[in-house]
Amino acid sequence: MTDAFKRGDHERLAARYDDDIDWALYAPLLVFPFAGKRRGKSEVLASLLGVYQQFTIAKYDVPVILADGDRAATISEIEVVIRSTGRSVTSQLASFSRFRDGRMIEYRGYTDSFDAAEQVLGFDIDV
Repeated sequence: MTDAFKRGDHERLAARYDDDIDWALYAPLLVFPFAGKRRGKSEVLASLLGVYQQFTIAKYDVPVILADGDRAATISEIEVVIRSTGRSVTSQLASFSRFRDGRMIEYRGYTDSFDAAEQVLGFDIDV
């Protein structure tokens, strides 16, 4: 799935998602409109299309993978390039997934979205 995500291969991704997948990527929606909760394969694939419209995936490495039965957890190192500015954004993503019959039925993704948002916006957010 990692290679399919890096290349934006929707056909391969679609084959690995359950039709009723429960998916969530936790990040600020104003900066990452593709994030949030999604239900069903078509909503998830539309959300991923938003990723590819906003960014080019420059790097997506998964140095940590833990699996136990139908569950998996990963830590990914990501570098994307903002299409509109050419600026690079780096982040780590913790992902937790559950599978049934070889398909992902649940996904939760967490990143330091504050840091990533500052990189996308190009300035420090003063809180």
